[in-house]
Amino acid sequence: MSFSEVLDQAAATAYLKKSVLGHVPQAMLFCGPSGVGKKKAALEFAKALNCQDFIARQEGDACGVCEHCRSIAAGRYADVVLADFLYQARLELKKEPNDKNYEEELEKELAKQQRIKVDTIRDITAKSQQKSAVGGWKVFIVDEAQSMQAEAANALLKFIEEPPQKTVWILLTDKKASMLKTILSRCQPLQFAPLTQNTVAQLVEQVAPETENAALAAQYGQGSVTRALRSAEALDLLQSAPQGPAWPAAVAAALPRTVVAARQQAQAIMDVLILAVHKAWVKEETPAQRQNLQQILKKLENYKTAVLRNVSPALTVETALMNLDKCQIELFG
Repeated sequence: MSFSEVLDQAAATAYLKKSVLGHVPQAMLFCGPSGVGKKKAALEFAKALNCQDFIARQEGDACGVCEHCRSIAAGRYADVVLADFLYQARLELKKEPNDKNYEEELEKELAKQQRIKVDTIRDITAKSQQKSAVGGWKVFIVDEAQSMQAEAANALLKFIEEPPQKTVWILLTDKKASMLKTILSRCQPLQFAPLTQNTVAQLVEQVAPETENAALAAQYGQGSVTRALRSAEALDLLQSAPQGPAWPAAVAAALPRTVVAARQQAQAIMDVLILAVHKAWVKEETPAQRQNLQQILKKLENYKTAVLRNVSPALTVETALMNLDKCQIELFG
């Protein structure tokens, strides 16, 4: 069945099944770390509400193979809209998929996306007022909901408070505390837990089979597939750079050329370094060395913050790695 594909989230999926069989909240907030299945669960919920299989619906689930389920999975179902950064990039590009250089230009536009904008919210709220194309449930999913501009959040308020019949809004966030209280008060919260390390490793192998050490990436992922995949890229960059005195500079030089991509990669490297140093700090028994590691952790946190500002990602990464020179930090074991 469909909800069985949402791994390690038994409590959340049980609640969603119960909602399908009984009362469906008009607005829901899926909370929890990134990369733990919130978006997957939202789409499976949309399938369960619109599944054509009577037996599956009697269990509050979806068959996953009927026309409606397959259309939702493929993003073709008119009454289910996933408004994420890719959706927004397509709106802003204002080109057709068959136009020349469409994929290349879309990728560039996607790299610029950092916040859900008011025009995107206006686009999907307008769709929410239209008559259902199929006659079933209309489901509107807003990813990265904490990134909504204030104007966008305010534009959404009245629509999640009084949606049309058989319409449900699902907001996804990994930073609940960053959201407007007026939005939070109108949504039914549903908490998602971190995944087990084995599950993360399994999913990394499925999503990125080229990953050399999925188990190690899962360790750094801390229950998140998204974070594990970023860690895998960071580990690959750290490991592939020539070792020796010039290693920090070599890693910095290997960062992507575009500023946005370089910042993302630098942040992933900082996350790996912070976790590795913290692990060493936990194991260390010598007071002086523990204090030294603690000071390095503070510096790394500052470097991670600096990456988001106008500080050079390459310079920040090189400086951070130089701070590890005198410490025996195991990154790859």
